[in-house]
Amino acid sequence: MKIRTLTKLVITSAMGLSLLGPALPSGLHAAEQISFTDVKKGSWYEETVQWAVSKDMVKGYADGTFKPQQTVSEAEFLAMLLRAFEPELVTSAQQGHWADAYYNRAQQLNYPVIGYKELLSRNQPISREQVAELVTATEGVNFSGDHAIHYVLAFGLATGKDPNIVSVDSYEGKSALTRAEALQFIKNVSEYGIGGLLERPDEKNNPQDLPEL
Repeated sequence: MKIRTLTKLVITSAMGLSLLGPALPSGLHAAEQISFTDVKKGSWYEETVQWAVSKDMVKGYADGTFKPQQTVSEAEFLAMLLRAFEPELVTSAQQGHWADAYYNRAQQLNYPVIGYKELLSRNQPISREQVAELVTATEGVNFSGDHAIHYVLAFGLATGKDPNIVSVDSYEGKSALTRAEALQFIKNVSEYGIGGLLERPDEKNNPQDLPEL
């Protein structure tokens, strides 16, 4: 598909290995595993949580839990998504909202997030539909709603709630996103996506360019 294949070739050659960032956080070796009391052995998200922790994208809680089923806010997902490709954005803001640096970067890239001006929305649970819109934006295309969901399903960047059914309905776009799901999205984008953060065009892409599911 032209809207994806050509862009992938361009960004891969331009950005090379610079996107990889630090492979492991300080003191963590590849053979080590971080255990959380609520991450079940053999669960679908166990490997994904370990992957995200090794990339220093996310941490557990002081009580030894990870809370994989806890919902994720817009600010939290945006921070994890951008941090996966631009680790230098990691910041502990002394003034303003803790996620200001991520929103500023998202605005530069023309990403569709509500919290630019509506600060209260930054702390609201993000929907799976909005995540699909954000993920497609990172690929340098502009789709919204069901078309964005269609895109992430077509290119293996997401699955539905029932992995055996690939459809817009099974994706359940109005559902809130959990921490475990958020990390799986970002892992998929890292492994199967364009390879970096592209700017989203102002003009909508043509849904007729989307492949069949």
